[in-house]
Amino acid sequence: MELRESGVSPVVGVMLMLAVTIMIAAIVSATAGNFSNTEKKAPSAILDVSIYAHKQYDGFSTPAMIIRHVSGNVLQTKDLQIVTYYTVPGTSTISRGSLMGERSVDMKGSSVPSGVLFIKDDSRFTDPDSQANWFGNASATFKPGDILVTPAQSCNGEDAYTGNPELKENPGMDQLFPNVNFGKDEFSPGGVVSVKIIHTPSGQIIFDKDVVIS
Repeated sequence: MELRESGVSPVVGVMLMLAVTIMIAAIVSATAGNFSNTEKKAPSAILDVSIYAHKQYDGFSTPAMIIRHVSGNVLQTKDLQIVTYYTVPGTSTISRGSLMGERSVDMKGSSVPSGVLFIKDDSRFTDPDSQANWFGNASATFKPGDILVTPAQSCNGEDAYTGNPELKENPGMDQLFPNVNFGKDEFSPGGVVSVKIIHTPSGQIIFDKDVVIS
């Protein structure tokens, strides 16, 4: 009796192809699952940014910036980057500032430097010489109700900006807005600053608005 294998081979071939397809699908699925598990999620928070050309303090004025945490997740400032874009009126000069990590500025009349931005909360950060409240410090957790400020309140001992003897220099604002002369009407109320705050581990933007200078 003669055996016929012509009908068997196609069935085996189909089964092998099916097995290979299932194996490939399993590998792709596992790889995609690993990518999704390692992908960083951006926190969710409502923030408010205010920028001032001449903010009044006790006996003097200075440019200033304040970031308020209105609600949402607690933010690690070491995981944030602040980017500012500002076109100087009447020119083609674009000031692009970027703040990421701890950065200090020297204050005249003080042996202790200040952070470019820091969390203003004397009840939580009691040591005035500590850097724990500086933007970018691992201890500087930005919680709902907190505010981040430039060292504007400590600028009374600073020199005046060229062109405006009534306006004190703010070293924090000089860092955030390079190439801007605050004393020569280059930073006036009504101007617009584009502000972005980026969660660097995920690469996601958590704040992106045009802020009108007060």
